[in-house]
Amino acid sequence: MLKREDLTSEIIDQIVADAHKAGYHFFLSAAEREASFKTAMERCQPGDEVWVFAYGSLMWNPAIEFVEQQPCRVDGWRRSFCFWMPMGRGTPELPGLMLALERGGACEGIAYRLAPQQVESELGLLWNREMLAGIYQPTWVPTTLRDGRTVTAITFVVDTAHCQYCGDLPLERAAHHIAFAEGRRGACRDYLANTAAHARALHIHDPYLEELVERVSDLRDGAYVIPTVQADGEAVGEA
Repeated sequence: MLKREDLTSEIIDQIVADAHKAGYHFFLSAAEREASFKTAMERCQPGDEVWVFAYGSLMWNPAIEFVEQQPCRVDGWRRSFCFWMPMGRGTPELPGLMLALERGGACEGIAYRLAPQQVESELGLLWNREMLAGIYQPTWVPTTLRDGRTVTAITFVVDTAHCQYCGDLPLERAAHHIAFAEGRRGACRDYLANTAAHARALHIHDPYLEELVERVSDLRDGAYVIPTVQADGEAVGEA
C-alpha cells in the first residue's frame, strides 16, 4: 500500500534516477512532471475545486486527502490492462500488466472531490505517483456521479505511442502475466484482486475484471500456462 510519504519529490526523484541508470530513459524529470501539471491545470482558476476520477488502485489506495467521494461513471473510456510493468509489479523477464483507460465503452469508478486548499498539494502527490514514466496522459473527462450530478474530473488515460503500451493483448496472455508477475511493489494479481473486490463493494459490475479474476485463479491452480513475453520498460503509476 502506498503512503503519502512514499510520494514525496525526494523519493520520486531517486526512483527516476535509479530508472535512468537502469536504462529507462523515458522516466520524467521533476521539471517535466511540473510542466505536465501546469499544462493540465490551465483550465482551472485559483479557488476552484477539482474532481479526480479513479478506476484502479486509486479506488482502494488513494493516498491523497479529499472532502468527498462518489461512485461514478465515465463514458467513452474503458478500463484496460494495457501497459507493461517490468519492475514495480513484475520483472524484465516476466513483466506485470497495469490498468489505464483506453478509448471506447464506459468505466465506473470513484470520483474524489478536492477542496480548493487541497488542490495543489494533493494533485502534486498524484502527479508524482502517476506521471513517473509518462505512460499516462492527464485528461479531463465528463463524469456522472451516482447521485445524479455531472462534473468534470481529471484522470489518466494511456498514451498509445508509449513504448510500454501493449493494447489488444489476448485475454489469456494478459491473465498469465497478471497471475505470475511480481516485483518490488508486490504481485500483479493482488492489484487485480483488490481492484475487482473494491468494484464489487461499490456495486460496480465489470465483466472484464471478473473474467480476468477467474482466469488468473485457474492459472494459479495450474489449469493452463501461457508463454511469457518480455517488455522494454517500467511504469509505476496505478490510477
